[in-house]
Amino acid sequence: MSFRFLHAADLHLDSPFEGLSTEDPGLRDILLDASLSALDALVDRAIEERVLFVALAGDVYDGAERGIRAQLRLQAATRRLDRAGIWTFIAHGNHDPVEQGWNAVREWPAKVVIFPGDRATTHALTAADGTPVTVSGTSFPERRVLVGLHGRFEAPRAPGFHVAVLHASVDGSGEHEPYSPCRLEDLVGLGFDAWLLGHIHKRQILRQQAPFVAYPGNLQGRSFKPSEQGPKGALLVEVDGRELRPRLLELAPVRFEAFEHTVGAEDGVDTLVEALVDAVRARLGGARLLLARARVSGTCGALYRLLSAGEQGELERALRDRLSELPVRWDGFEFDVRPPIDRAALRARGDLAGALVAELERLRSSPAELRGVLLSAGGTKELAGLETPALTELAEQAADLALGLLEGEA
Repeated sequence: MSFRFLHAADLHLDSPFEGLSTEDPGLRDILLDASLSALDALVDRAIEERVLFVALAGDVYDGAERGIRAQLRLQAATRRLDRAGIWTFIAHGNHDPVEQGWNAVREWPAKVVIFPGDRATTHALTAADGTPVTVSGTSFPERRVLVGLHGRFEAPRAPGFHVAVLHASVDGSGEHEPYSPCRLEDLVGLGFDAWLLGHIHKRQILRQQAPFVAYPGNLQGRSFKPSEQGPKGALLVEVDGRELRPRLLELAPVRFEAFEHTVGAEDGVDTLVEALVDAVRARLGGARLLLARARVSGTCGALYRLLSAGEQGELERALRDRLSELPVRWDGFEFDVRPPIDRAALRARGDLAGALVAELERLRSSPAELRGVLLSAGGTKELAGLETPALTELAEQAADLALGLLEGEA
C-alpha cells in the first residue's frame, strides 16, 4: 500500500484580509490575489507529487455568496487536476454551506466530487499499486450546524484504505464557533484510517496513526491572529503500508508574523533595528511577501528617550529603509519600554523622586484610592471605566515619565 494525497482546508477563496491598510496599489493587488494564488500553487504541487486525490475540507469559499472569480478559479483548478488524473473531493463548511448561495459553475470535471449536505457519501478509487481506497464525506447544509456531522458516517467494512473528509470542531476551540462538534474519540471509534478535517485555522496533527486525524490549517493566512500566522499551505500525506507521513507544503504567497523582542538597558536604537531585521529575515520562509509587526519590551534608556520624544515614526522609517530590499511590509510596533531607573535606590534617597516611588507603592495596595487620584487629576469617562490592572499600568507609565524627567532619562 503506497500512495499520496493532499489535504487542504479553509481556502476562503477571494477573501478580504482583516485589519490591514491597503492604500498601496501593489500590496492591494497581492492581497486580493493571495488566496487564489495559493490554490494555483496547490494544484501545481498536487500534479508534481502525483497524488491520488486532493481533499478540500470545507470553507472553500468565504461566504455563501461565493464570488464569481473564486468559483471560476476553482473550476479551472479542478480541470487541471482532472486532466492529470487526480480526484478532487470538496466538503462545504459553515462559511460556504452547500445548500445556500448562488452557483456560477454548471458543470464540474468528471473527477470532482462535491459532498452533499444531507448525508455522507462514499467514493471508491484505486491507487497505482492496486490498493483500494475509499473517500467519504459530507457538507454543511447551512451555516449553523450545532450537531456533530460525524454521525452521518458509516464504519467501513471492505478491505483497503478508508478516508473521511469533514468540517468540524473537535474537542472545542476558543477561536472558532463549535460547529459540527465532536470528540476525538468519536472519530477514532468509527473505523476510518484517516480523518481529514477543516474549520480550525491552526495546523494540528491530532493523531498520527490508526487513525490519522489532522487539521492542515488554512491555505492562506488573513490577519495577525495567532492562528493565522506562520507558514500556511496544505498537508502532503504519504501512505506507506499503515504508516502515514504528513508534511506541510508552504503554498501561501503572503505570510503573517508578529513577534516579541526584548531590549536591554545598554541597547542602542541601531542594535534594535539590526535585531528586528535579523528576526524578519529568519521568518521569511517561502512567502512572496511577509507582513510583520513586533512588540518591543524591556528596559532601555535610548529607546525610552526616543519614544518619549514622539519619534516612533522616525524609527519605523529607519526600519523600513533597512527592509527595503526584502519582500517585507512592516505593519507596526507595540511598545512596553521602561527607563533604566533603580526604584529601590531612589526610594532610599528620600528626595522628591524617592517620595514619588514610595507613594506609587502605597497606592498599588489601594486600588480604590489609586482610581480616585487618577480621576481627580482630570480623568475622562474612558479612564473611569478601566479595570484595576489597566489603571495600575497607566500609573506606572506616568511614574516612569515623571522619574525619567527627574533623573534625566526622558
